[in-house]
Amino acid sequence: MADHGFPITRSLVKVLAIGIIRESGRSNTTRVNLEKGPSDMWWSRFKARHPALTMRTADSLDRARVHGATPEAIEGFFSIYKALYIQHDLKNKPHLIFNCDETGFGDKPRSREKVLCQPGRRHIYQQQQTTRQHITVHCCVSAAGESIPPFIIFPGCLPSTAYKLDGPPNALYGIQQKGYMDGELFLKWLHHFIRYAPEERPIILIMDQHETHVSKEVIVLCGDNKIEILCLPAHTTHVLQPLDVAVFNPLKTAFSKMASRMGLVRGDLVVGKKQFSPLLKHVYPTAVTAENVKAGFRKAGIFPLSREAVDTTQVVRILPSAEGTDATPATSSPTPSSTPTTPPAIATPSSTPTTASATPSSASTTSASASAPLTGTNMSATPSATPAPCPTCKRVTPKNYLVAAGIIPESLANVLMSPALEKQDKVRRRLPLPARVITSNEYFHLVAQKEAEEKENEDKKKKRKEDMAKKKAERRQAQEERRQVQEAKRQRKQAPPPAEQDGEHCAICRCLVPPGSADDTVDEWVQCEICQLWFHLQCAEVMEVPDTEWLCTKCCLHP
Repeated sequence: MADHGFPITRSLVKVLAIGIIRESGRSNTTRVNLEKGPSDMWWSRFKARHPALTMRTADSLDRARVHGATPEAIEGFFSIYKALYIQHDLKNKPHLIFNCDETGFGDKPRSREKVLCQPGRRHIYQQQQTTRQHITVHCCVSAAGESIPPFIIFPGCLPSTAYKLDGPPNALYGIQQKGYMDGELFLKWLHHFIRYAPEERPIILIMDQHETHVSKEVIVLCGDNKIEILCLPAHTTHVLQPLDVAVFNPLKTAFSKMASRMGLVRGDLVVGKKQFSPLLKHVYPTAVTAENVKAGFRKAGIFPLSREAVDTTQVVRILPSAEGTDATPATSSPTPSSTPTTPPAIATPSSTPTTASATPSSASTTSASASAPLTGTNMSATPSATPAPCPTCKRVTPKNYLVAAGIIPESLANVLMSPALEKQDKVRRRLPLPARVITSNEYFHLVAQKEAEEKENEDKKKKRKEDMAKKKAERRQAQEERRQVQEAKRQRKQAPPPAEQDGEHCAICRCLVPPGSADDTVDEWVQCEICQLWFHLQCAEVMEVPDTEWLCTKCCLHP
C-alpha cells in the first residue's frame, strides 16, 4: 500500500486485523476484543514480528506526479539522454551539461527550526518576516558544480534605481505583472545564459516542458549557438531535475532562516522587493554550492550517467483500476508530443493482477487474503453482518471493513468507494508528455505549425470580437436614432400653440383663432419642420396632427 501511495496507519492495521479474525471464522474463539480492537501490547508484538516495518510521517505527493513519474517515463528520458551523452562524448565534460529552472519566493516560510519557550505553553508563534509578493528566481547550474548568475523577476516594477548594486554579482533582473516567468523573459535569460556559458560546444541544457520555455524563437537561438535542449518528462522534476533534488530546498530554507533572524534585529522589518536582492546575495552562495549542485546531478542520474541512481522510492506504482485500465489517452495533445525520431514514452498500466487497489478500501482485501482469498464480486472483505440486499436488483453490495469499523462514514461509502455492483465510467486523463529534444528541425516545424494555428485562432477570435462590437455599435446607433425620432414626436405633440403675447400667428390667416370658429373652440396647430412656422389645421387643410414630420406647401415646393 505504501508503494502505491496509500500507506496504512496504526489504526487501520488494527481494523484489518479484526477483519482477518472474522473472515477466518475465529470470532468466537479469539481473545481479542472485537469492539475495541487489538491492544497496544499486540501492536508492540506485531512490530517485533515484522522488523522490516517502521513508522514514518508521509510526505504529500501531487496526483499529477503520481501518474507522471512512472518507470516508463523515466526510462524514456534516459534512453534519449544516453544517446546525446554518447554522441557528444560528455563522459569527461560535466561543464557542458546544464540544468535550469525557476523557483518562487512567496509568503510560505521554509524554516522549521525549533525555538525555545516556557514549559506548559500550548502555542508559540513566530512573526512572518516576508511579504505576500511572489518573486521568481531562475537558476542555472552545471554538472561541474558551476552556477550561472541568477535571473530575478519582480512583480509589477523594479524595487529601486540601485537594485543591481545590492543583488548577487552579475545577476539579471526583469519584471512581470505577477512576478512569474513568461516567454519573453525566458528568451531574455537565454541571451544571458549564452553570455556566461562556456565557449566550448555543444551544450546540453536540461529543463522542464513549461510553455514559457518552448517557442520558435528559443529553438532558433539555441540552434544558432549549438545548444541542445532536452526536456524532462512532465511531472518528473522532483526525481530527475538536479535543482529540485538538491538545490532549491536548501536555498529556500536558508532564505527563510535569514529572514527570521533579521526580525530579531529589527522587529518592524518585512522582507519585500527592496530587501530581497541583498538577502538573496547573502544566502545564494551558501546554498547553491558546488557540493549541492554535484549531488543533485548525481542523485538524478544525469552525471555520472546512471539510471540506478534515481531514487525509486519517489516513484509510485500504479495498478489497474476496477475497469482494467488506469487512464485512457486524450484525443489530442495541445503541444507536440515528441520528435518524429523519438517515440513517446507512454505510461501504460501495470499488468499485475488486481489483488489490491490504490484505495484504502483494498487494504482489507490484501490483509484478508492471507486467510481467505476473495474472488468475483467479493473484492472487498465482507463483515460478518450481511448487508441488506438492494430493493431493486435484490443483490447484496459488499461492505468494506473501514465502513463497518466506523473509520469511514457509511453515508460517504458511495463517494469514497463505489459499490462493486455499480459500473464506473472510465476516467479520461491526458497522458503526461514524454522526454524530448526540442532543438531538432522536426520539432521546430511542429512548433511553427502550432504557433501558426494559435495565431490563426487568435485572429479568428479577434475578428469575431470586432464583428460583435461592430454589430453592437450598429444596434446602439439604430436604437439612438429611434429614440431621437420618438423624442421629436413627443415634443411636437406637447409643444404649446402660439399665444397672443408671443406674437405668433397662423402663417396663412395671420390670426390666432381660425376664421369662423367659436370662442370655445380648441385650436390645433401644426408646425413645419423646415421653416418652423405654425399653421392652423383648418388653414393648412390637415385633418389631424401628424405623427411624422410635416412640411408646409411652400417648403414642399421649394425644399
